[in-house]
Amino acid sequence: MTMKHFSLLMLRSGWLLFLLLFATQQRSWAQPTGCTRPDPGGNPATNGLYAEYYASYFNDDQNFFTSNAPGLARVDAQLNFPDSDSWGSIVPPAGGSTADPAAFSARYRGSLYVPVAGNYTFFLSSDDASYLWLDAAAQALPAQTAAALIDNGGGHSTLERSATVYLSAGLHSVLIHYGEDLYGNNLTWEWESAAAGITRQIVPSSALCSAVQNLLQVPQGIAYSPATAGVAAGAAISSGVPTVNDGGQPVTAFAVANAASLPAGISINASTGVLTAAASVPSGLYSVAVALTNASGTSTFGNVFTFDIAPPPPSGCAGTDPGGAAPSRGLYGEYYAGFFGSDHGFFLAPPDLVRVDALVNFTNTPSWGSVVPPAGGSAADPDDFSVRLRGSLYVPATGSYTLYLTSDDASYLWLGNAALDAPAQTSRAAIDNGGMHAARTDSVTVFLTAGLHNVLIHYGESGGGNVLTLEWASSAAGITRQPVPAAALCTVVQPLRQPPTALSYSPASMSTVSGRTASSPAPAATSPLPVQGFALLNAGSLPAGISINATTGVLTAAASVPQGQYTAGVAVYNAEGALEQPLAFAFVVTPPPPGGCSGNDPGGSLVSAGLFGEYYAGYFDDQPDNQAFFKRTAPAFSRIDPQLNFGAVGSWGDIVPPAQGSNENPEQFSARYRGSLYVPTAGNYTFHLTSDDASYLWLDDNALATPPTLAAALIDNGTGHSPRTISGTVYLTVGLHNLLVHYGEFNGSNVLQLEWESTDAGLPRQLVAGTAFCSALQAARGPLPITLVGFRARAVGEQVELSWETAQEINNQHFELERSADGRSYRSVARITGAGNSSTRRSYRHFDAQPLPGLSYYRLRQVDFDGATSVSDAVAVTRPGDGKAVAISVYPNPNNGYFTLKLPQPAPADARLELLDLSGRVLRRLVLLPGVQQQQLAAPGLAHGVYQLRLTTPAGRSVAKVVVH
Repeated sequence: MTMKHFSLLMLRSGWLLFLLLFATQQRSWAQPTGCTRPDPGGNPATNGLYAEYYASYFNDDQNFFTSNAPGLARVDAQLNFPDSDSWGSIVPPAGGSTADPAAFSARYRGSLYVPVAGNYTFFLSSDDASYLWLDAAAQALPAQTAAALIDNGGGHSTLERSATVYLSAGLHSVLIHYGEDLYGNNLTWEWESAAAGITRQIVPSSALCSAVQNLLQVPQGIAYSPATAGVAAGAAISSGVPTVNDGGQPVTAFAVANAASLPAGISINASTGVLTAAASVPSGLYSVAVALTNASGTSTFGNVFTFDIAPPPPSGCAGTDPGGAAPSRGLYGEYYAGFFGSDHGFFLAPPDLVRVDALVNFTNTPSWGSVVPPAGGSAADPDDFSVRLRGSLYVPATGSYTLYLTSDDASYLWLGNAALDAPAQTSRAAIDNGGMHAARTDSVTVFLTAGLHNVLIHYGESGGGNVLTLEWASSAAGITRQPVPAAALCTVVQPLRQPPTALSYSPASMSTVSGRTASSPAPAATSPLPVQGFALLNAGSLPAGISINATTGVLTAAASVPQGQYTAGVAVYNAEGALEQPLAFAFVVTPPPPGGCSGNDPGGSLVSAGLFGEYYAGYFDDQPDNQAFFKRTAPAFSRIDPQLNFGAVGSWGDIVPPAQGSNENPEQFSARYRGSLYVPTAGNYTFHLTSDDASYLWLDDNALATPPTLAAALIDNGTGHSPRTISGTVYLTVGLHNLLVHYGEFNGSNVLQLEWESTDAGLPRQLVAGTAFCSALQAARGPLPITLVGFRARAVGEQVELSWETAQEINNQHFELERSADGRSYRSVARITGAGNSSTRRSYRHFDAQPLPGLSYYRLRQVDFDGATSVSDAVAVTRPGDGKAVAISVYPNPNNGYFTLKLPQPAPADARLELLDLSGRVLRRLVLLPGVQQQQLAAPGLAHGVYQLRLTTPAGRSVAKVVVH
């Protein structure tokens, strides 16, 4: 080949290469099929979108683009502006600089070529606002925000939104609005489609046309009436046949445009457009978009129909809610303007707003949703409103449930039949969280049977925070603390139930010794329906070993239960509910009784440590023959009390009835405690008896008298008074000594404590421990083998001479001389050694060097070598006082039993006032108020005659004559 021919060949080959490259380039930039119309500026269509740029930020106002003229128009091959300097020259109309434009808006119009029919997902990312419309929605002037396929509006940093839509093959009109306020300025538009084999990428220029298509003949609209359909999960439901605007050409197919985002089971009839949700569709709210196709193309319309698939209501939730609607999960909520305070009648008026609240879990102000009006304030912070929530609570398993109600401000919760009261009663509320306050939680633990239970909640918000939550927890049901779920709530109020009405054990307590198994009797239960079972209410607070027979209700304390007093709460239930008895039965598990304690207690049970306590209705010490009250009155119940230590709130346990008031503050009752006291060391023991009101203590044979006498009491703390301690000292031998305590509570506080101390035994002052008590009484010791000829007392100067004689002494160890200021409470002042055994007359004398001023009493206690004692009658002696005794006067005198006492100075707190007959027998004990100097008194019913009014104070005694006629 010649050089000429070679050169010509190369020249021809170069042209062929150029033509080939040109043809390839032309194919890559070829306009989409059908892109033949001029663009909005009147220019021939080309690849890309017709772009218009405006000064200032449109701020989500779509009218901006039809009300303002653009400052710049151009064709943008793609919407791919990822950086501030990628926009090119748009300043002006944009502010800022070419490298960082700001304060501008842009509108992009044209059409998108879709290669094959199917679902397409679009991604619109921007800083700040951006919107995307397709098809007919892209041609609306002005564009409608609600019709946007993607709404990425508002001022924000870079934010991406996406949407999936069904598109037919061919051209689809496109409209994009974008606005940049300040700082960042980026905008990208991407797509992907499995149907078209497109992976996620920027929408390419080859798929864009700068001309807007004439879509007047594509479908223009679709409407369903109604536009929603609701059904409980598990049932199928369909829409009606839609009304369509077909654009002048018949619709050839209907399709679900957002099928990829909907659960399987939501479908459309391609010929009729009827939508169906199958029974398999889970609960939820599903908005359906529909695509319509005719000969001119396809139009997509979003949010044209909504399926509301509700979870099924709880088991048994049937009937209608208070508004007459079908049952559903949640509670029926009624909202009112204003704060109800504590007036539950407020909710009897018609509500301003009614809705179903799936949960009672309003933890912050936006969680209330739209309650303004009737609430004041704003949707973001409603205030000055009230709400009533009604319905029922489904309990999955029988057992104890703890409910927590948190609110700011007032809230109340009622359960069961109490939730049916109209108006609701505060006293019957399970939880009272009323008043104006910051967020606060109150709780209650209740026993509930499996099934539905009525629930009522009142809530009111005055101002500030507005929190309301209802939570629950139950070990029986395996529920940890959490908001009560919608699945457990039913909008239907249940009819009145018939739970059991009474439960009692007789006796209501039992004493047992540690290491011994004990069981209660079977309870008596009253129920309109057959009893289904019994359960322990407070098993968590009782020791292991205390159990209940679920069928019979018999309670058992195993031998392993430690020492202590345990009160069992019991629930009895039938098919319609439960009755709770929080203080149903008490086990007293005592240590082994003290040495020598054997046999049975006064109730016939085996002995144990502690005292045999009997409880009576009424106050015994308001009668002249007060100690006989316990002989002529039957006790309501008996139990073993480990100690006499009642003072704290609730320390009495369940004694209502027979007591009045409440178990926290019982009133109008009396109690008798019997048994014996073990003394470990012989010697003098001082007892301290504290009470409000009357109390008395007897020891040894004096405790066996029926009734016991006041003169024989070691401690007389009688009459009504505030808490007061009276003490008495006595010599006791080693061993068991009978003990009797009488107590009565009139009103006010209710304190009873028995303490002791002994220097001889090295015992500091303390409560008498349960281990020192024996619940059995001991045999009478009988009279001591001495013959007392006489016992005398006389004042000798500053002293009192005491003298006595014995005609016979057998086994006589010693005498105790005891002194009293009032003839009731005695203290030992001297010990005189006895003769042991003697059959001759013997004389004894002792001088009390520190006697009491005024009137005082002495008695002689004889103690033999076996520890047995006997007490002589008391003798009185009067010696000159120190001039401090309080003189008293009475007027009118004579009188009819109503008179006034006058004192020259205020009465001391420990003054004692008594009315006596002329023989010295105490007829009445009158209450004298501390600090008074003049007080009206009443002693009605006295026979005509002369009486003595005696006032005893630490300074001495004063007596005034009272004449009744």
